[in-house]
Amino acid sequence: MGSRIKNDVKKLFEFWCEVTPTPGLERGTSPRSGGPAAPAGVIVESFPEGFRDQEVLIGIPSFAFPCDLSSTSVQTYSFVHTTGDSKWRFGFCRQDPKTNTAMVLITYLPWHDTFLKLLPILAELKRTDSNGFRAFLSEAYNQGIPDSGGNLKVYYNAGQSHFVFERPLQFQLPSMPENHNLNLYYNFVEPKEMIAVFAAMLAERRIIFTSRHLDRLSSCIQAANAFLYPMVWQHIFIPVLPWEFKDYLGAPMPYLIGVPEPVLETVTSDELGEVVILNCDTKIFESPFDDVHNLPTEIVSQLKKHLNHTHDHIGDRISKIFLNALVQLIGGYRDAVEYHETSKTFSSQKFIESRPAHLRPFLAKMMDLQIFAQFIDDRLKMLNSGLGFSDEFELETVRYAEKKKRGRNYAIMKNLKDKYLGKCSLSRLFAKNNV
Repeated sequence: MGSRIKNDVKKLFEFWCEVTPTPGLERGTSPRSGGPAAPAGVIVESFPEGFRDQEVLIGIPSFAFPCDLSSTSVQTYSFVHTTGDSKWRFGFCRQDPKTNTAMVLITYLPWHDTFLKLLPILAELKRTDSNGFRAFLSEAYNQGIPDSGGNLKVYYNAGQSHFVFERPLQFQLPSMPENHNLNLYYNFVEPKEMIAVFAAMLAERRIIFTSRHLDRLSSCIQAANAFLYPMVWQHIFIPVLPWEFKDYLGAPMPYLIGVPEPVLETVTSDELGEVVILNCDTKIFESPFDDVHNLPTEIVSQLKKHLNHTHDHIGDRISKIFLNALVQLIGGYRDAVEYHETSKTFSSQKFIESRPAHLRPFLAKMMDLQIFAQFIDDRLKMLNSGLGFSDEFELETVRYAEKKKRGRNYAIMKNLKDKYLGKCSLSRLFAKNNV
């Protein structure tokens, strides 16, 4: 399946719309007419007019109003629609209780911070200058996208104001305080629970996040998913699950799903089966498994030590803490790459045998994970194509190897020094006794 992010994206966004909820809709009740259930809402305005993806158009109202959740404040959050070729199409939504509407942007670009910042500007522009609003949408839609690390300015208010679309660097790790998703995950979930979720993902469990706040829900699950890098979650991924799609919770395969609390309350424990649940409001983590215990003790100890809230976690420090854990686990994959005349292959047995003894039991289980198999497949494709790659994972792997080498050299030198000093002490002792 590989990367879930579409590569050849040509536009900043695919579709914008405004949705109103269906009046008097009672989810969970059958229509009196016996016909199909009423949609969660209706698209009342959209851009561009020619957008024809029916699956997206039908699904948007449910994601715009995923459940009966009253709120007195504006909520902005993200959701994901998986396309037929297994790519993620992102939705960014702004619910406004004052107007009882939701504004939705659909894009292939995972630029969460950019689009979440854009939504309130769009809402204000639409409220104050409808013509300028449509002109802004048109210009942004037709501009294309900037190069990696670059930006694109789109002007409004007769050229007096502008919005900057910033394209993140290709291998840039989430940082604080810039990354909205990471900020919320860090502030609402304790390190202990972060580690537990990380361990559950490395075991490919059926994982549920829940909250009564849609922004908190989608941000926490997106941030947790980002910690899996350089691997990619290959299973069901739904940051916000609408009531209409709650049958997904009974799926027997691994999933990572954000479930609004009112939706989760309608599902019985028997219907859920064995699932891992993190409540982002109460910070309660529930699991029938002991995945943290199954992780190598050294990895868990380092995660606990470095994630301690007394540390300074500004910048990409938190992302690198989880990345370094994965570097220790799978960073040595190149030691198991076998070179043939026409291709390169990976030997699982050679990989396990090349790793430190205390890691081998866990790594033996990792060989059966789809996320690891896809990681190896993607890296081999890059090696076989002759393309070089130096993403943050590879760079951290090199740094870790050099650090270990320096540690070994220091240990050797210290051992030699101790032996030398010991011999000198003995020589002095013999000399003294022979006087």
